[in-house]
Amino acid sequence: MIKIKNENDTDKRLILVIEDNDLNREMLTEILSDEYDVLTAENGKEGLDILRKQGQYISAIMLDIKMPVMNGYEFLQYVSKDSVFCKIPVIVTTVLDGVKEEEKCLELGATDFISKPYNAKLILMRVGNIVRLRECDCIISELEIDALTGFKNRKAYYEDVRAIESDPARCSCPVGLVFADINGLKNTNDRAGHEAGDKLIASIAKAMREVFADANIYRLGGDEFVVLSFDDNRDVFREKIRLLETKWTEGQSAAVGSVWLNNATELELNVALADKEMYRDKSRYYEKRIQDRRRGNRFGTEDFLKKMEEMAEYLPGGFFVYRADGDEQILFFNKEILKLYGCATEEEFRELTGNSFKGMVHPEDIVLVENDISAQIKNDNDTDYVEYRIICKDGTEKHVSDFGRFVHTEMYGNVYYVFIYDITRYKK
Repeated sequence: MIKIKNENDTDKRLILVIEDNDLNREMLTEILSDEYDVLTAENGKEGLDILRKQGQYISAIMLDIKMPVMNGYEFLQYVSKDSVFCKIPVIVTTVLDGVKEEEKCLELGATDFISKPYNAKLILMRVGNIVRLRECDCIISELEIDALTGFKNRKAYYEDVRAIESDPARCSCPVGLVFADINGLKNTNDRAGHEAGDKLIASIAKAMREVFADANIYRLGGDEFVVLSFDDNRDVFREKIRLLETKWTEGQSAAVGSVWLNNATELELNVALADKEMYRDKSRYYEKRIQDRRRGNRFGTEDFLKKMEEMAEYLPGGFFVYRADGDEQILFFNKEILKLYGCATEEEFRELTGNSFKGMVHPEDIVLVENDISAQIKNDNDTDYVEYRIICKDGTEKHVSDFGRFVHTEMYGNVYYVFIYDITRYKK
């Protein structure tokens, strides 16, 4: 028989008693009922049914071992594998046959033991202590532990960094730093909902914990993680990074940046460096996604590109095509490009620019341009728009706007085709 708490019950803390013996079950209920609300079940299966309905309200479980249908060992084994139920303390209430049985209960997650015949005062004291400890643990967890991943949160990260750097012994130890950012979380949330997003976060967290089992891992925000891994040497740390990369799948991965330190000082500064390294990894991830998508969508690309080259001479602005890989070699440009750069011949233009896209951009602007394009690729844009300066053959500077589109072609491989316009007069 299962007794379920209803809306008319009090606000007392809730205890679940699982006991097949009617007399023992009634005795425990009578002992506890003055201070607690009590739910009862006659075997482990009935106990699980109650947990599934009211597990979030239960403060502790009192469990007999020798029961029909599902015994205490089977019950403990089940709840130990559940991420929610395993956090509820279990007090075993039985006459065990020896040390091995106690060890087995503890291995399966039991918190304490109460022997028969029952001592009412001892039961109330032990239950009260365990409930208070659990509530204190919950408070600490809410303050310092991320509920979804089980990792420490941002608050705990800053506290740990201060503690490490103020401890001469700990800060003298070598440490590997990892900054990880989940790939595609926003798209997952937008496409499949936040429940799917949470599953993605949990899967990434699981992989990180498997690799960095002994490390301090923190979830700083929605999709950002920091790892402090106190390994013996750089090679051990690098091997863990390589192992982590093998955990990623097509739909579940994270961009990773890492830094190795010979001593655990200036941690926040070096975590910031790992963060920058992570963004380079993330840019490569999104660039590959764009390339893969273009490879799978080649309809009309070659014909369209050829037609654009034929039409380019009649366009009012500049048009050029360059390779997206390697040295970014310029493949084609129209006559308007020559006018824009003040060159009389094709040879002059190729010599002026080194026949590469990077050579077309003012040296002081190229880093900003590359970062801007990379950021737009990260947002899954099919096209990019940037503005920058160029240096003409006579040494004068001009401001231009650049509309680019990435395609994969059989003829040229990965390329950008770009429309470029002089906007100098608008900058004055």
